[in-house]
Amino acid sequence: MKINDRYIGCNYTGFSYIGGINSSFNGTFKDEEVLIGSGLDYIPCVMGNVNDAYEMLKKNIKEYNANSFEEICECIYETVNTYFNGIDNVSTRMSYYKDFDDIKSEEDITRVSSLKGKGAAMCVERSMLSQNLLKSLGFNAFYKSSGIKNNDKLEVHAYNLVENDGKYYLFDSSIPTISNGKISPLITEIPKAVFNQISSPEQRIGYSIEVSHYNPLRDKDVHIVYDVNRKNIYDATNNNSRSK
Repeated sequence: MKINDRYIGCNYTGFSYIGGINSSFNGTFKDEEVLIGSGLDYIPCVMGNVNDAYEMLKKNIKEYNANSFEEICECIYETVNTYFNGIDNVSTRMSYYKDFDDIKSEEDITRVSSLKGKGAAMCVERSMLSQNLLKSLGFNAFYKSSGIKNNDKLEVHAYNLVENDGKYYLFDSSIPTISNGKISPLITEIPKAVFNQISSPEQRIGYSIEVSHYNPLRDKDVHIVYDVNRKNIYDATNNNSRSK
């Protein structure tokens, strides 16, 4: 099977692809294929029908009377977490994906929507759904996959970047934080220049984002450097920049 010309790379070696494979995406996921690394293969997934997630988000915003940007983002997180039913079964995640050699047509490609209620969705699926929910509300948002350093361990991770009212944020529905006593995917505000550079699929010279916070899903403190391949670091904890 020939993979679509437009797809977003996400591998498990700590590096995000650029060039022919995008490491960021500014649109709403429809037929775009996102590659997930599994062993030596890269298995594609597509969004599928998530209309019920949109309805769930509308209900959450109305129920919680969410008006501020922060409250709306909390509702997006709640929608994502409820849609996938948490993370208790992430060890079974790849059982929902066919091996690459078994994918004979586009109909065989796993739909993110098929993980609804399974408790098995991880950062790729959660960030894809977050991207569509953010875009459905009119936000300028990016899906992003890159290497990160999580408590000194190199990993690959998918997250989002979002603009609101002239301010720019790192949005992470897989490693959220606590804000005003509530679980929030808004990890940190970042300068426009840092947002522009980290959201670019091809720009390799700009900034990584370094931040420390408490992750309520795993009940532990985390120190993360997002997009570790960048030349410079923006320290969101201390709000300053430095070169590696």
